Amino acid sequence: MTVLQAIIITIYFLFAQSTLPFGSMGTWATIDRPLVAGLFVGCVLGDPVKGTMIGASINIITLGVISAGGALPMDSGYCGIFGTALALAGGLSTNEAITLAIPLGLLGSIMNTFTMTIQCFFVKIADKWIAEGKSKLVLVADFFLPYSIKTIYRAAMSFVILYYGPAAIEKVVAMLDGPIVNALNVMGGMIAAVGLGMLLTSIFKGKAKYFFFLGFLAATFLGLATIPTALIFGIVAIMLVGFGEEDFEAFKGAADENASQHQFKLVKKSTIVKSWVRWQIFCETLYNYERMQGIGFCTGMVPALEEIYKDDKEGLIESMKRHSMFFNTDHDFGGMILGMCIAMEEQKKLGEDIPEEAFVSLKSSLMGPCAGVGDTLSQVVLIPILAIIFTNLAAQGATWAPIAYTIIFLAIFYGVGYWMLWVGYKNGGETIFKIMESGLLDKVILAANMLGCAVTGQLLCNYISFNWTVSIVQDGFTVFDLQSGVFDAILPNAMKLLLTLGVYWAIKKGKNAMHVTLGVMAIGLVLGLLGLAG
Repeated sequence: MTVLQAIIITIYFLFAQSTLPFGSMGTWATIDRPLVAGLFVGCVLGDPVKGTMIGASINIITLGVISAGGALPMDSGYCGIFGTALALAGGLSTNEAITLAIPLGLLGSIMNTFTMTIQCFFVKIADKWIAEGKSKLVLVADFFLPYSIKTIYRAAMSFVILYYGPAAIEKVVAMLDGPIVNALNVMGGMIAAVGLGMLLTSIFKGKAKYFFFLGFLAATFLGLATIPTALIFGIVAIMLVGFGEEDFEAFKGAADENASQHQFKLVKKSTIVKSWVRWQIFCETLYNYERMQGIGFCTGMVPALEEIYKDDKEGLIESMKRHSMFFNTDHDFGGMILGMCIAMEEQKKLGEDIPEEAFVSLKSSLMGPCAGVGDTLSQVVLIPILAIIFTNLAAQGATWAPIAYTIIFLAIFYGVGYWMLWVGYKNGGETIFKIMESGLLDKVILAANMLGCAVTGQLLCNYISFNWTVSIVQDGFTVFDLQSGVFDAILPNAMKLLLTLGVYWAIKKGKNAMHVTLGVMAIGLVLGLLGLAG
């Protein structure tokens, strides 16, 4: 790898680990994903097709990775960007690349914990400037200062891994031959079960369980690919769940109320949109263990607060203080809460008796339920289902698949988020709870779980590699083969199914995801070294 290539990929890594250009969730769900990163890295290293295929394969192990309270079992960006780059530069196979991605993802998890810890220091700086009424500097404390520090150590680490890593890997691969290489390939083929098993812990429930086995059987005996599986079982899921007019009444009511109310008494519409954009981009730039998204929420509120309290510095200071306290929720629903808070600040400035406690009560009562529903819809439903479909296409060399995934995700996610901003601003908490309690979201999640389970069942047949190589040979002829003579005769892909369910069961029982991953790797290593699997 040349110096220029290492620098270009490092710059991409810095963007993927930031909230630019697509916002916090938008960036994390797209350019930070191995599915998308593989294409870019492949283009830089001169082989976009292979880069896309390797990135798609690595993406399988990150399907079940969910960001909750800052905890990440592995970092998808480290897995995809560095894993693809080192695999291409070092001439590794896809399975070897997956094996390499695991320790890189663990490194990213450790760095994430380190980053959230040191960012607590910048909270104090933000508090100082808020107390002084320096609203323009809140963004500096939330974004520019912490990112100047993070950029330094991230860039240095990235360049060292990218520039010096390939040579080291080539030497290691040259030293390892025979059983070792076979063992690495067995490990890589089995690790995909970890990502699928982790995903099942979120969607393998209720009636959706049956769809997992149906998807598995459809792929095993009918040879259905991902797209046909998604279309067929998606339609079946919608039919079984059943959606009627009554399910959409709450949404219709919200739209009617939106059409009948026109506030904008102290804040221009363009300013509200600006606040929402700032929330989406900067809500987690200063994510930390002390306040979580607290300073990010304040950063989003600042444009609106500056307009509301333009002639009242003390009011501006007090409003910034109450909106910089602890806060943590889903990004789309967080925008809805932001809209509600802007409306309340307008009313307070116009003379309504809204006590300080009302804001605290509103945010604390809504952020939990909104996180539960919002994170499920985005991280358990939208991202995995889109990723599963386009990962399968990318793994076959379709370089357009990562681009299509990115466009569709951003359109859905930010389209919903923009709508929710105005629902929050114009309707308030009652409408929101009405929507959440209507039952429609539960039906959407159930149908999505059914579809996700079906496609996961299909996917494991293609992306997990686990075949026994135990056989009996006499006079040059194979008289018995454990894989074809027993498992394939009874149920093809049976070992892949059992391995995935084993991972699911272990994580569901409370086993640490990284420990389960290491356990699968250890089993693959032993079987590969003994020549029992391949």
